[in-house]
Amino acid sequence: MQQLGISNWGMPQIEFEPFARFAREMGFAGIELTVLGNWSTRMEDVTPEKVRHWRDLISELGLELPAIASHSPLLEVDRETLQSGYRRLYGAIALARELVPDRPPAINTTIGGSVGDWEGKRRQALDRLGPVLEAARAAGVDIALEPHVGSSLHTPQQTVWVLDQLGRQNLGVNFDYSHFLAQDIDLQTSVDLLAADTVHTHLKGVRGRWPDHEFLVPGEDDYDYAEELRLMETAGYRGFQTLEVSVMVQRRPDYDPFESARLGCVTLQRAFREAGV
Repeated sequence: MQQLGISNWGMPQIEFEPFARFAREMGFAGIELTVLGNWSTRMEDVTPEKVRHWRDLISELGLELPAIASHSPLLEVDRETLQSGYRRLYGAIALARELVPDRPPAINTTIGGSVGDWEGKRRQALDRLGPVLEAARAAGVDIALEPHVGSSLHTPQQTVWVLDQLGRQNLGVNFDYSHFLAQDIDLQTSVDLLAADTVHTHLKGVRGRWPDHEFLVPGEDDYDYAEELRLMETAGYRGFQTLEVSVMVQRRPDYDPFESARLGCVTLQRAFREAGV
């Protein structure tokens, strides 16, 4: 059964406890934790005390933790940035085991780079993902690659190629169709290619097409989220469908993280009912 979750991606300055209690109040079944540098929950500030508090709170609220967002640029970056990305990814893998030892969350990551990079740098992508995947396999944690519009890895076909090259043991996909919709890539094609390898998802809206696109909160658009849920259900996906509020939305001068989350929640709860999943 698919379940509705929410990422704290859209709440970078909100501490973990008020975010988690808000998620429970709104009826979300699970949460995604973001550990990037601009978030109150960033990897660099994680302490044993915080881990215990977060683990106890997740248990108290009856929430699941299906994923940790640890996006790290791995292509054509300076050594310091690359090593910082590796530290964040390795730290997230360890954190996943500490927070949910019996069923650790997947670690979501993009790989950076630019659209025109792919042919010249796809072998570099394999080389740089290799150590991360090795650490994940040793820990029994899944890595969820997220194809991202405008970055080097941006299509379903490229993602399948990476999976074919590196193998699917502890390697899967974070499926976010908004990145494909912004490129006019068909939903059915995207589901057919990636659903079987999907371990987590993001749901958000998009207006316009790359490079002039704008990400939206579900409910600000007319996208048929119920259809995506039905197609994923038919394809056999039974994990979380997670609301993500883009940084594009967060840049608005009147941005309210809780109101945006409420709009997305109501919209997606309605989509779940319509889809019957």
